[in-house]
Amino acid sequence: MKYSMAINKFSSTFCLLLILAVCYGFSGQVSAQQEIQLAMIANASTDSIQIRWAPGSYEMWRQIRDKGLRLSRQTVMRDGQMLPLAERQEAVIIAADIRPAPLATFETLGATDDFVAIGGQAIYGQSFLPSTDENDDVSLGALFNSATDQQNRFGFGLYAADQSWTAAKVLGLAFTDTNVRANETYVYSLEGASEELIGVDDKYSAFVTVKAGSRFLPAKISDVSATFEDKVGVLSWDVTTARNFYTSYHIERSSDGISWERVNEEPFVPIFKEDQRPTAFYQVPLPENNRPYFMRVIGRTPFAQDGPPSTIVQGMGKDPLPATAPSIAGAFPNEEGGFDISWTFPEDIPVNNFQVFRAKDALGIFEPLSDLLPAEARNFRDEAPMRVNYYQIVVYDQYDRELRSFTIMAQPNDTTPPETPVNLRGIITDDGKVILNWDANTEEDLLGYRIWLANQPEEEFKLATDRPLVNDYYIGETTLNTLTSSLYAKITALDVRHNPSPFSEYIEILRPDTIAPAAPLLKGLENTTAHIDVYFATSRTPDIEQHELYRRPTGDTSWQLIRTLPYPAEKETSHHRDSDLKPGITHEYRLDAVDRSGLRASSDVLRGQVIDDFIRRPVGKVKASPDRRAFSIDLNWKYSPENDDLIGFEIFRNKPGKTPGIVAMMRIEATITTDKKQDFLFTDSGPLKMDTTYEYRVRAVYADGGLSCQSSVVTVNF
Repeated sequence: MKYSMAINKFSSTFCLLLILAVCYGFSGQVSAQQEIQLAMIANASTDSIQIRWAPGSYEMWRQIRDKGLRLSRQTVMRDGQMLPLAERQEAVIIAADIRPAPLATFETLGATDDFVAIGGQAIYGQSFLPSTDENDDVSLGALFNSATDQQNRFGFGLYAADQSWTAAKVLGLAFTDTNVRANETYVYSLEGASEELIGVDDKYSAFVTVKAGSRFLPAKISDVSATFEDKVGVLSWDVTTARNFYTSYHIERSSDGISWERVNEEPFVPIFKEDQRPTAFYQVPLPENNRPYFMRVIGRTPFAQDGPPSTIVQGMGKDPLPATAPSIAGAFPNEEGGFDISWTFPEDIPVNNFQVFRAKDALGIFEPLSDLLPAEARNFRDEAPMRVNYYQIVVYDQYDRELRSFTIMAQPNDTTPPETPVNLRGIITDDGKVILNWDANTEEDLLGYRIWLANQPEEEFKLATDRPLVNDYYIGETTLNTLTSSLYAKITALDVRHNPSPFSEYIEILRPDTIAPAAPLLKGLENTTAHIDVYFATSRTPDIEQHELYRRPTGDTSWQLIRTLPYPAEKETSHHRDSDLKPGITHEYRLDAVDRSGLRASSDVLRGQVIDDFIRRPVGKVKASPDRRAFSIDLNWKYSPENDDLIGFEIFRNKPGKTPGIVAMMRIEATITTDKKQDFLFTDSGPLKMDTTYEYRVRAVYADGGLSCQSSVVTVNF
């Protein structure tokens, strides 16, 4: 097709803008409101009414092309008065079947109207991915890969209708009604020509009301501003209101404010994101700098009519900033204690002024030091410099734009060191971090601080920082795997001349204790029949808090603390006697050393027991009472068994001067409570003789073979 080539007259970038910009024209406003599937607008003049409509989706566009549209008109008012209902409801068909023009029409009109050619390509073209010249920087094929062919056709077709009234008519999206009366108001409505349109809600879509003869004038674009650079003026204007009237814009330029020339060959459609303020920008090329130019903006309506010119803005292009900034040759001390500052700058570059700025540090705020100096100035004297001075030279070109030099630092001859930092303090954390801080110095020429560390105060302190610290804190590391319990630190301050302050007083910082003390030694156990003697040597670790002696029966899992030896008395103690133990039971002993951090070390475990001689607790006083009627003698006593092995008592009887003999074995049947005295009774039933004296003794018998000594003798006369 001849007209298919017209689309390539747009640059590849502009074509991309077209497809994105549809949403900002009349058609885009329809697409943004999905419930309005077929929107209409109208423009009245003295003798006719122009009517435009736009489908809200590709599917609706396809329906109106396939089914055609019937345009009807109803007269609702005449001479400002509402007509009767019957007359208002009377509809006149003014176009029975509106469809896109045939291909031949697009070919003929597209030869002179690019937008007609674009519309024809959108309907009849085989592909809607326009070919590009091999020299193009952007491939349109790549740009349109993410969009469907249908949406491309839809977008370009509606865009072409917004830019050309002829294109709108041949696309079947416009109509001019010339049979109108200036004193009447009409309602125009659309419906399917061959069959009903699907998806059109006639409460919101497919109608428009307009008064004939009431020519509507689009708003003038008034808030136009511009900035000027090298041979270019950047126009900007707010389209918040303007986009209600215009779908695109023309930019015009003039050298005298009378004769105007159009800058843009194609209509300009501004693009901006949804979350941005709707402001349009356009770069207007200027033939030369330093010459006044006038610029204005003209909006173009969906009826392809131009609105009134905007407010005119005026300005001129500016030469580029000087390629060379001032170069400071030096800041030289003079005899009065100040600095003579000199700089170089090309003589052939037109400038207005120079100015000297000064700050107290390189990253600080530079304040003006001098007034504006003449264009020929190349030096300046600072009569009252600070302890540290950072200088910049600013040149103001003929437009008063500024260009700054690099910074140079100058400092008067200074041998005075900073004050010694005070209130040095710190801690060492459990992971070996050394954290120090101090009160910051206030000297203006302070360069920083250096930290010095040692393990002993009498040792030489070593530098811990490879460069001066600019902050009033230090974070480093130290080993905790040492028996040295403290770290010592001191600090110095340096000025920018590297004059050091005197050392501060050192401070002691305790290391967290992560090393257990040396284990104490259990030398041995001495077992006797009454107790166990424990002999030991305590730990000699310096930070010992106490020693703790533990005991448990062999086979038990729980240790019992039996003695605490606090520091420093523990150093003089090496023996413990453990009494009140049951004989024959093996016990284990352990001695722990505990330091001030709660870390502990244990000795080896030794075992011992009180020796069992099988001599048990003797029976106490025995009482005897004769019962001559029963021909018997009753014995009773109290006894506290040593253990659960008590099985009974042996009863000894004899006549005075005779050897005692066992006359009975009294067994214990009931459960006996150990370590508690209980009453026992035995009745000796003889054979006994009257008028005879007897002596009795009692001895406890245990199952493990243990025996008590015989009790004291008790004499009874029967």
